[in-house]
Amino acid sequence: MSQIQLTNVEIAFTGAKGRFVAVRNVNLTIQKGEIVAIIGHSGCGKSTILNAIAGMNKITGGELLINGQPVKGPGPDRGMVFQHYSLLPWMSVERNIRVAVDSVLKDKSSDEKAEIVQYFLKAVNLEQHRNKLPSEISGGMKQRTAIARAFAINPEILLLDEPFGALDALTKADMHVELLRLWNLDNRQKTIIMITHDIEEAIFLADRIVVMTDGPLATIREIENVTIERPRHKKDVAHSPVYNQIRDRMLDLLVDKMSIAD
Repeated sequence: MSQIQLTNVEIAFTGAKGRFVAVRNVNLTIQKGEIVAIIGHSGCGKSTILNAIAGMNKITGGELLINGQPVKGPGPDRGMVFQHYSLLPWMSVERNIRVAVDSVLKDKSSDEKAEIVQYFLKAVNLEQHRNKLPSEISGGMKQRTAIARAFAINPEILLLDEPFGALDALTKADMHVELLRLWNLDNRQKTIIMITHDIEEAIFLADRIVVMTDGPLATIREIENVTIERPRHKKDVAHSPVYNQIRDRMLDLLVDKMSIAD
């Protein structure tokens, strides 16, 4: 059985100007342990779909199932990481992770919780910064804290909403490797769905790339299988013929061809 199943999903919103249909006829099946990237122009409904899977947006048509059950709201089986970290500014790096562990893993003892926090601090190389406030660390460290927090509560599904969009290119590349390392530490058991505008990021991380049409009334235009073998290394992937083929295909789908007049 598929872990996540969207069948003819529609998501509409009603406001002062009437009913607005953001996405419609969305059909997508995601298996446990997959990494799926959703890509498209701004306003194409990427985050709308992700928020529906998170349980924060209600679908207005079709069916959305996780492990065969309709999504009725947020739950501890799903963790979310946003572009702007969402860390509590008055808490240290360690406390930001611990507060999430305390709220979700209620059956664990205090010592077990401390061990989990310590494990993920070490996994993202933040042990020496554990007592610092978010204002005292870099953007990359903040995002590593947010990702460690998400992994620490051990969700089945990890939802990433442009998590690396605010980072510089070198830090972003480091975070890609960090994310895959954590996924591998968990024996690739976590399903990861990520929103991105970055074609190279999608190809390096994902098993499949879902390309959306422009909104409103957006839907899936095409799904591209990324057949590059794992484990993936940045340098090797960048020189892979498969990488270049997929990148060219993504550019054809997403970038308007421009001409220069004589």
